Amino acid sequence: MRIIKLKKIIIFLLIIGAMVIITGCARWPDGPGPGPGGTEYQLEITVEVSGVINDSSNGIYYIVMDADGNSATGPGYDISFWDGDFYYIKLEDGFFDFAQVQDDFESIFDGGSFSGNTIQVTIALSDLGKPNSVDINVITTDSDNNTYDHLDGYFTINTSRLGATGEGVISGSGSGGADFDITKVTAVITTLY
Repeated sequence: MRIIKLKKIIIFLLIIGAMVIITGCARWPDGPGPGPGGTEYQLEITVEVSGVINDSSNGIYYIVMDADGNSATGPGYDISFWDGDFYYIKLEDGFFDFAQVQDDFESIFDGGSFSGNTIQVTIALSDLGKPNSVDINVITTDSDNNTYDHLDGYFTINTSRLGATGEGVISGSGSGGADFDITKVTAVITTLY
């Protein structure tokens, strides 16, 4: 009787072992989250203007990001020269959109807000391909994408360190009036969860 019970237990354990080998272990290969024990970072960008953020059709606010890791090829102020690998968040007519320049479509972006003279956007680094650094520029334009104002040059933020910060250098007053005159741009790396 004992031998029969022992044989049943051994067979049961062998079946469980075979199932574990066949199905494998639980893994998190590039899944939606950072995986067990991992922390996913996000990029929080704040833009300030001299006047009030204008949510009418008088102009557009762009936050453009280059996530290719090459700080020599960051985004300039002329939209027509933006590289296909660049990403941007656009505020136009009171709505935020997100796109990669090479795509033919923009998607609604729900990580942005604006109030008074400030725009704030928060984006998961995984949405940018999990880069080690991001080059950032901010541009304001009229509705035909003619530049009103921009940073003096893009700035780079290290995305691999929690709390890393960056700040853009302002070019001077733009031609679109106070509502499109950029006065300050800052970026910080925070945790997503």
